[in-house]
Amino acid sequence: MASLGSNHSENGLVQSLDRALQLLLVFENQGPDLSLGQLSQALGLPKSTVHRLLTTLCARGFIEQVKSTGNYRLGLRIHGLGARTVVARTLTSEAEPFLRSLLDQHGETVSISVLDGNETVIVDKMESNLAMRVTSQIGKRNPVHCSGSGKALLAFGDPETTERIISEITLTRYTPKTITCPRALREHLKEIRERGYAVDEEEIQEDQICISAPVWNHEGSVCAAITISGPAGRIRAKGVEHIAASTVDAARELSRRLGAPA
Repeated sequence: MASLGSNHSENGLVQSLDRALQLLLVFENQGPDLSLGQLSQALGLPKSTVHRLLTTLCARGFIEQVKSTGNYRLGLRIHGLGARTVVARTLTSEAEPFLRSLLDQHGETVSISVLDGNETVIVDKMESNLAMRVTSQIGKRNPVHCSGSGKALLAFGDPETTERIISEITLTRYTPKTITCPRALREHLKEIRERGYAVDEEEIQEDQICISAPVWNHEGSVCAAITISGPAGRIRAKGVEHIAASTVDAARELSRRLGAPA
């Protein structure tokens, strides 16, 4: 491997980040565990520089040191990211026909979100062609306590995880309809479980309603939520329960495709 000892980055690369990534890639061909000297030789960098990189990567869980030998190996954080990437790609590819069907049925923006930390993140979406519509972006994050997707994932998710998240987050008020009391949120989540779907009824943004249903994976755990979003007046005119029924059906069929238990 060519030396990375130059103080100048090429092609606009951030040198320290590039070095850290190159260090991780060494394990792809020379792992599974390597000494400081082996890593230094592979990268063409001084041991002191490599040690600083390793210290940072260890602190973030991307590298871990083997106590018995002092060598280094890839950390579990790497595995977690890889597994999440595979799941997200499988989820979006399987979800596409269901999102398309919901868009065709109702003409409103459809998205699918997953829980990431204490927020939800949109991993795929199909936008309405109507002039007045709700727009969304892949990668957009939403608060869990007042978004349709967040409330669906909290309501049907692991109870311990849900309780931890509720205890950690700030229940920020976005509109007069936002739930800001933990006790009220817990009661609301109970209602969602009984109903089978969640509704963000102008809780993040006025004149916007989002209807979300949970998606289950092969382990029988909630892994995502499908959401239909639109202007409040139009959603009410079409019928919240009518749209919700379609969303629940789509989420149930997608769950089957993902191997969820019957």
